[in-house]
Amino acid sequence: MEHFMKRLSACIVDAVVVFLITALINNLLFIPLSLIANQTISAFYPYLISIIVTMAYFTLYEANTNKTVGKKIFHLYVSDEEGYITYKNAFIRNLTKIFWIPLVFDVIIGKILNYPSRLFDKLAGTDVYADSELEDVNEDEI
Repeated sequence: MEHFMKRLSACIVDAVVVFLITALINNLLFIPLSLIANQTISAFYPYLISIIVTMAYFTLYEANTNKTVGKKIFHLYVSDEEGYITYKNAFIRNLTKIFWIPLVFDVIIGKILNYPSRLFDKLAGTDVYADSELEDVNEDEI
């Protein structure tokens, strides 16, 4: 249960970070896009920006550092069995975070199917671990 609470807390931190980045970009684009006077663009650009920011944030952070801001604060990391995560796997595991509501179903389905984590973690071949679970490598043995 402690691991779940850490993951939930990290998710909340990441949601705040994504919200702030999205709000900043939306505010910067508001005036230029409103001058276009296209109602379709004006109506849907905030959703498009939200999707792009969410997927870019999680995919780039996790593929490059195995951590997001929230995971770093709560001493968690994401990886596959080999200890790293590809851009493709990072993208797949974060698809349900686009609008956050599907994430709840992702967790519930993962629990119903008795996976150790979320359904999309299973599909991507990844999982989230505590930093304390990292193997200590003795550099003299390498």
